[in-house]
Amino acid sequence: MKIYLVFKYYNERICHLIKLFNLKHNNNCSMALLINNNSLELYNRDNLKQKSIKVDFTSKKNNYRCCNFRKKNEILSRVVGIKKYYFPFVLDATAGLGNDAFVLAFLGCKVIMIERHPIVAALLKDGLERGYEDKKIGFWLKKRLHLLVNDSLNMLELSIPKPDVIYLDPMYPTNKKKSLPKKNMQILRKLIGKSYDCEKLLNISRKFAKKRIIVKRPCYAKPLSKDKVNFVIKNKNHRFDIYNPF
Repeated sequence: MKIYLVFKYYNERICHLIKLFNLKHNNNCSMALLINNNSLELYNRDNLKQKSIKVDFTSKKNNYRCCNFRKKNEILSRVVGIKKYYFPFVLDATAGLGNDAFVLAFLGCKVIMIERHPIVAALLKDGLERGYEDKKIGFWLKKRLHLLVNDSLNMLELSIPKPDVIYLDPMYPTNKKKSLPKKNMQILRKLIGKSYDCEKLLNISRKFAKKRIIVKRPCYAKPLSKDKVNFVIKNKNHRFDIYNPF
């Protein structure tokens, strides 16, 4: 994978990540990886005013969400079916920047994230490594949240146990009536493009999950499949279509 690389501060750990994911420098790329102090960041060279993005599980936003947690108000707890003494094993098959996977791990679930795009995977691995070293969250993050770099379409062939729940959050379709998506999603959309194999991934997931398959969608979007959605959970901005396994 070729991308424009910027070494603002030299960091041996991150240079190892770049070699691990075979990221090569290309002056003509519109996206760039910035090695900034102790983190790997992605930014849009076509819009230099737009701030870079990174995976930061120790961010103020995550810290606030964890400190102000109320189980009855946390929709992901209901979506995956967490009970008093039951915390399902979750496979997040479209990990992205790992936001929902982190929340599920905080709630008590063991979560494996799968990410196929090498640049996004590099950002995730960098965020995990920094999170594992954190004094506040590192002890439980190491136990509950892990990354597998692969294509989720290959999940039936991977040597991982069957998950209770498979969580899918594919790239949202564009909606001209809505304002632009948040900065992170704008940059990811530019990097990854559209998802054309979502329905195929859903069908494979229904063969692998033991209890349920969750598809996160914007409220304006159609379901991924023509098959019947078994039940739906909604909040103000999102809809979670829940399917039973085959």
